[in-house]
Amino acid sequence: MKQINYEYTNKDDLEKFISQNFQFDDHTKILVQLFTSNKLYIEISKIKNELKSLLENASIITATTAGIVHDGQISDNKIILSFSVFENSSVKNIGYYDSSTEEIINDLKLHYITDDTKLLIAFANTFKIDASELLQRLAKENPNLVVVGGNAGDDFKFHSNYISSSDNDDSDIVFAIIDSKVLKVNADYLFNWETIGKEMLVTKAIGPTVYELDHVPVIDIFEKYLGKTVRDDLLKHGSQFPLVLNIGDTEVARALVGFNYEEGSITFAGNIPEGQYVRFGFADLGTIEHKNIEHLKAHNQKVNEATFVYTCGARRQMLGNFLNKEIKTLNSIGVSSGFITYGEFFHNSVSCDNNLLNITTTYVTLNENEENSNSLDMDITEEEVSDEEVRLSALTTLIKETSKDLDENIHYLEQFKNAVASASIFSTTDSGGKITDVNKNFEKISGYTRDELIGKPHNIVRHPDTDSKLFKDMWKTIQSGKIWKGLVKNRTKEGADYWVVSEVAPIYYKDGSFREYIGIRNDVTKLEAVKQILQNEVLSSRENLEENLYYFKQYEEAINLSTAVLRTDVHNNIKYVNDKFLKLSKYTRKELVGRNCGDIRHKKHQEKGLCDQILHTLMSKKTVKEVITNIAKDKSEFITKTLFYPVKDTSGEIVEFIQVMFDVTDIYRLNEEIVNTQKEVVEKMGAIGETRSKETGDHVRRVAEYSYMLAKYYGLSEEEAILLKQASPMHDIGKVGIPDSILNKPGKLTDEEYEVMKTHAEIGYEMLKHSERDILKASAMVAYTHHEKWNGTGYPQGTKESDIHIFGRITAVADVFDALGHDRVYKKAWELEKILELFREERGKHFDPDLIDLFFENLDSFLDVKNRFDSKLVSEK
Repeated sequence: MKQINYEYTNKDDLEKFISQNFQFDDHTKILVQLFTSNKLYIEISKIKNELKSLLENASIITATTAGIVHDGQISDNKIILSFSVFENSSVKNIGYYDSSTEEIINDLKLHYITDDTKLLIAFANTFKIDASELLQRLAKENPNLVVVGGNAGDDFKFHSNYISSSDNDDSDIVFAIIDSKVLKVNADYLFNWETIGKEMLVTKAIGPTVYELDHVPVIDIFEKYLGKTVRDDLLKHGSQFPLVLNIGDTEVARALVGFNYEEGSITFAGNIPEGQYVRFGFADLGTIEHKNIEHLKAHNQKVNEATFVYTCGARRQMLGNFLNKEIKTLNSIGVSSGFITYGEFFHNSVSCDNNLLNITTTYVTLNENEENSNSLDMDITEEEVSDEEVRLSALTTLIKETSKDLDENIHYLEQFKNAVASASIFSTTDSGGKITDVNKNFEKISGYTRDELIGKPHNIVRHPDTDSKLFKDMWKTIQSGKIWKGLVKNRTKEGADYWVVSEVAPIYYKDGSFREYIGIRNDVTKLEAVKQILQNEVLSSRENLEENLYYFKQYEEAINLSTAVLRTDVHNNIKYVNDKFLKLSKYTRKELVGRNCGDIRHKKHQEKGLCDQILHTLMSKKTVKEVITNIAKDKSEFITKTLFYPVKDTSGEIVEFIQVMFDVTDIYRLNEEIVNTQKEVVEKMGAIGETRSKETGDHVRRVAEYSYMLAKYYGLSEEEAILLKQASPMHDIGKVGIPDSILNKPGKLTDEEYEVMKTHAEIGYEMLKHSERDILKASAMVAYTHHEKWNGTGYPQGTKESDIHIFGRITAVADVFDALGHDRVYKKAWELEKILELFREERGKHFDPDLIDLFFENLDSFLDVKNRFDSKLVSEK
């Protein structure tokens, strides 16, 4: 193909230009993109007629702009015609006016887009159509079709623009459709925008109009962070500081295109959904030129036949001369043409979606004869850099590096704040003592919700027994700038008492002005209760003390009968065991004291490093609860539900650990027996389903083994993999509801018979879905989904890709592999190579491609299982 740009002056000159460059009759292979300044748009209709008389069947699309890109430069107040002349591609064009998104999509699908369509160029009227919605619908219908272009401009007036196609003089959106069997199309974009400042939550927005960030009017946010000058002329200055967010795999900036001071709202060039987090963006002028060159070198090895460029108006306003350099660099990879947009369209070939972008430069390269292209030489001539450019570059570098430091500090402080909030009872108040924030621990201990607490004074939880002098002292201390510490008795919403050790501190801004009071508390209710008991005991008479000691002796005996207790030093060496533990372990006290408690643990705990993990947690002064399998002296096992508690001295240092153990061996053995019974029932029921179709129970056992292996290779946990192994035998249980005449028919089923056979998936699901047992719930899911296909052509629901439950996707591979490899009533076993060939062909069609890759990577393991079962079958015969 050939790409030529032409500056229009008059009809005679245009006629001369065309006669020199287009000496052939087939004009269906010519695309003309007509770009003009908005104030020259009245010329478009006349020039289109001239073009149609000279190139009768050429496709023509037009757009007004905020600047025209051609031959490595940006021009204003001109009319530029971009001619793309193809050798082996055809071009069509169409314009739509006052049509819904659905109508446009259906018409394109019915009359224009084919299997050979390689590129869709779209120009949209910014003020009349929601390009974002249309782009997303195009991606849903044609996920691999590259869509490029952008919203038309109007020289930064933000009032109106104009687009048209060959046969439509006023459109809301126009398309050029390029069909080819050889055309290579690659879309990419340059961003080089950095985020700065804190992350803000979009708390109110409708489509592209944002009303609030962090519950504050968005216009006030712009004034706070960018200044009053920017607020007073948002269209002129505000678009240079977009809001940056992530949409799927693409980092997207949204530039503002309108505002409403009365509402406090700002309208952006593209939707920003509520619940999305955004940050301000700024141009990375310090490295933009270097990054662009490196990026283009990495993605282009040869000079392209054409490069279509669509770059944002806000990017032009912010980058200034830096954008001129960017456009010049892009021209070095192929003759460039395009325009400055009010939002550019981008196709992400990895995620197969389309996005409306801002602040970016999107580009697409076209090649019909890529192998004949010259090698890329990006030796860009350095231009003299102005003082202003140096200043801007230095300033943005300073901003970027400062922002990185700030982000690191914020990240650290967030972790610190979260750790404090997680470990304590936390609240903040304003200068008048009204609550402004609380954490979950505060809600939990007080019984009040956050909404019930915000705006209230702390005396909402004050206990009537607490002396008012305590609060007067607290208030006097914190108002003087000091930290108050003390013990406070409070009352919950339900009227229960609780005690907290509190530290209340004033927090100030950098300029010394007050910000808020922070209260950090720790629950000491249980300690206070113990303290009260001890106080009562001290005050009791000698007789009462002796009586209590007698009671305590009985309590100790009762505990010894029901609870095993073991104490160790900080190295886990046993210091003490009670009688109950001796009975469980069958050791003598002399045999245990001095030994490491890890010696009596089951080896599975040692292999998983559980003992070391518990010790590490205890050394951090936290309690641990675990179910532990222990080994008695006679090698028998006993299972205990164990509480590990770190004992500290008065200075807070850990001196020993206490282990309080409850024997749950019988409970676990009973549960294990129940689970094993469930497994056996499931396997037998699965075998029953197979036996009805004259196939042996070995099929379900092999499928179970294959499913377990594939689940582990896929990365499922041991528990999930075992659950699938237990459930997979039930995959065809629904066949019990299929007539024998169909189930055991030796020949091919008729269409009607096949429809009946397909109902076994739903029958199996209906049989099992009401159970609350994990195995049977999993079995129901396997029965329902194992005949679904990755491409959505399976049954019973036609679910596709990752929407199919992973249990169903795994069982599908295991079931087909085993079924094809063994005789069935309607077929003989396939040769292994034929089965593997089918799996390769059905990768990404019938089967999850990742699972098929894992299957082939571990093929030897699957064949070992197959051979083991087949050998067993032969020996039994």
